[in-house]
Amino acid sequence: MKVFETIISILEDKGPMPIPAICTEVNRMLITYREKPFLPSQIKSIVSRKKDLFRIQEGNISIQPDKHPFLLVAILDGDDGISYQVNVNFVQKRFTFFEWRRIGDSKSNSDFPPKNPGDLDEFKREIFTMKLWEWMPSYGKEEGITLGKTNWMIKFKTKSKTYVCEGTDCFPKNWGKFCKAVEKLTGSTFR
Repeated sequence: MKVFETIISILEDKGPMPIPAICTEVNRMLITYREKPFLPSQIKSIVSRKKDLFRIQEGNISIQPDKHPFLLVAILDGDDGISYQVNVNFVQKRFTFFEWRRIGDSKSNSDFPPKNPGDLDEFKREIFTMKLWEWMPSYGKEEGITLGKTNWMIKFKTKSKTYVCEGTDCFPKNWGKFCKAVEKLTGSTFR
């Protein structure tokens, strides 16, 4: 786990904290991975570099409210007749996953392997690294009408803002990473 992801985990678990307290917690969590403990100046440097993610207020560090995830809904409607939807509630720490197939599809329920869901906290950390709040509202071909093969939509709700983005046959640069993270969380295909 990266240090800034560890800081996120600590802040999520314990709320806003001053840098020395965060430093103590980081060292406690990452002691097996490092020979030397982190110094408060190193934690301050990491937080300062990630100003878009962290907020410093009255000496305490917290996650920016417009980046702190509450809810994620992702819908993918593929050209192969399969559609997917994942709903992730970060507050209640649960998710639902739906898969629809066109009538007449040859696969039956017995053809699907059992699902082994992943770790929701790990998924949340991956969402932070993908910066969904920086994705454009719309992705698509610039010329003419598109009768797309793959349509998708993501609604990402944070403490203070809702981001919606969608596309037809065009994707953000880290779309593949997003799909892999959903697959790891749900134990199901999302492509």
